[in-house]
Amino acid sequence: METHVELAKATRGPGRVRSRRNPLGLQDAGLLLVVAALTLYFYARNPAMLAPATVRSVLATASYPALVGLGLVMLMISGEIDLSTGPVMGACAVAAAWLMKYAGWPAWAGAAGGLALALGVGLANGVLTVKVGAPSLVATLAVGITIRGASYMLTPGVPIYPLAPEVAMVGGLRPFGLLLVSVLMLAVLAVVQTVLRQTRWGAAIYATGGNRLAAEQCGIHTDRIKIACFMLTSLLAGCSGLLVMCQLTAGDPIIGRTLELSIITGVVLGGASFFGGRGSALGTVLGAVLVQVIKTGLVMVHVNQNWHVVILGVLLATAAAVETLGRRRRA
Repeated sequence: METHVELAKATRGPGRVRSRRNPLGLQDAGLLLVVAALTLYFYARNPAMLAPATVRSVLATASYPALVGLGLVMLMISGEIDLSTGPVMGACAVAAAWLMKYAGWPAWAGAAGGLALALGVGLANGVLTVKVGAPSLVATLAVGITIRGASYMLTPGVPIYPLAPEVAMVGGLRPFGLLLVSVLMLAVLAVVQTVLRQTRWGAAIYATGGNRLAAEQCGIHTDRIKIACFMLTSLLAGCSGLLVMCQLTAGDPIIGRTLELSIITGVVLGGASFFGGRGSALGTVLGAVLVQVIKTGLVMVHVNQNWHVVILGVLLATAAAVETLGRRRRA
């Protein structure tokens, strides 16, 4: 358990922050090796695994859960979790599409309305968890079920299209030859990595998840930290949902369905702890890539798709078990 002095040092400056989190760099390097090894294994089974089209597809598909995961990793470091990210993606897309098509809002205003909904969901998750005291697992699951149901009621279950031409234009953007979601994910990765490793706010997030009571006694507003992380997670989920909508040129309530499993698995494989106090932005992105490499590789070697979710579940359970045993050993 961290002492008050250690937490106070952790919030003084970048140098202190880096020293506490440096060991995660080894885990990031290990993840990179695992990604490379699995890619080579699947390539040996099917050379199409390293075809340019396959590589682009893996990177593009992994960018959506990675973008959401960059918010979730900060939340998990603070000691909470969010199971509503998939439903938020769908609800944000549906709300934006509905505002554009039926309320007559311009594309930018509809998108802003969808993101405002995402922020509202994040605030609701934060208030239920931090102020009311409900476990985040239960609170976010309930909120996710509610907004998923509301999305189906609003549509009802039918994609909203056609949408404004600007939507298809955004979906067709290829800055630097990459999908817009990949560019946005890389930009957010740089910001989150810097915040977590180089700022006092990042140190406060780690302190909140590591020892909340001691952090509060050091003057850290842990409630604000957690609510802000909930809102950031939902905001990034909303952004991801809007970008899927732009690719589909339709607001579909199934957007993000079951994606929360891939998001959480990627974050946990990237080094985040269910108990808080540990996590890495770079590891989160590598974890999302690892999940997508496994999914794509299984398709390449003709494994029945019903096994994909089973394997992801086993991966998540294994990562949780390893983290729990490691925590006991450290204690």
